[in-house]
Amino acid sequence: MDKYIGMDIDNKKIICCTVQRNKKEKYQTIRPTIPAMKAFIKEQKSDGSKVHMVYEISGQAGYIYDSLSGCANSITVANPSKMTWIYRTAKKNDRMDARKMAVLLSIGEIPWVHMPSRDIRKWRQMILHRKNVVQKVTQVKNRTRALLKSEGFSEPYDKGSWWKKSNRFWMEQLAKEDNIDSFDLWRMQLSNLLEELHTLECQLKRVTDYLDKYLSQKKEADLLMSIPGVGPRTTEAVLAYTDNLNRFDNYKQYCSYFGLTPKLDESGSTRRLGHISKHGPSAVRWVLCESAWKVIRKSKGMREFYERVKSGQDSRKKIAIVAVCRKMLCIMRAMLRDNEKFNEKLVCKVCNNNEQRKNVA
Repeated sequence: MDKYIGMDIDNKKIICCTVQRNKKEKYQTIRPTIPAMKAFIKEQKSDGSKVHMVYEISGQAGYIYDSLSGCANSITVANPSKMTWIYRTAKKNDRMDARKMAVLLSIGEIPWVHMPSRDIRKWRQMILHRKNVVQKVTQVKNRTRALLKSEGFSEPYDKGSWWKKSNRFWMEQLAKEDNIDSFDLWRMQLSNLLEELHTLECQLKRVTDYLDKYLSQKKEADLLMSIPGVGPRTTEAVLAYTDNLNRFDNYKQYCSYFGLTPKLDESGSTRRLGHISKHGPSAVRWVLCESAWKVIRKSKGMREFYERVKSGQDSRKKIAIVAVCRKMLCIMRAMLRDNEKFNEKLVCKVCNNNEQRKNVA
């Protein structure tokens, strides 16, 4: 006999709902700890039943998955945003949520989430951490420039970038002025901003060095970085979130996972395609978009594809660059599947063949 257990996990308690065929569902409240969850699963298996459990994705989902691996016969992590549309109820509480998950799991309709290994999860966390540090560095630089401009320094001491060595030395000299009075408190603020910037840049270098070292161990990295304009940051993001390429049946599923497929609204003879869904990892879309601008400058085939989508209209630049991002993902999937490096001639040939088919249609 199979038992399907839905767990609504809270910080203070876990509501468990056990569903069995031809039996009334049972509810039980346990403590939100791994030992308590293991004891509960062991109790449910004591009568010889197979236990299949499900819980919603959260910040601790990976830790729970690793800790309970081997205790239950199967563990499924559910996507709550999709589950709401599959199983609607007029009321909502913890017991109902637990029962909803258990019922959907028993009929094979639970919207599950792929749970990568611990190494991949930590890799993803470091990628997101680096992105956050980069954003903080940008914020501090913007605040520093705004402070200097508010004091009449609209341009740096030396022509060029505000952040080259000569201009940084100039800022440090401004911040080290002696005898600061109430009218010169901005110098203290500038000093704090420069110290914060130095700390963030040291953190960024340490994280970047680690990610570069980790990426060098991945044999697939050389394949993706053979695309002109694609660097290590884009490569590591795509590889980390792809994880296992075999879980995608085709390129449509692959692009949909990264949120680069348009929304569809179809009814009868009416079919509308909207903006991209933006589901999935935003960090990958961000680096793909940054790389796409470089790719269209260095790759003839991708440049022709960009110009064709743009159709000579500046208002279609964003649409065209998103199309390039999607095309890059399709190419990356093919390269990883076939274990081949970027082939400029093949890209030009495929793009031209697609255009000819559209013209014939």
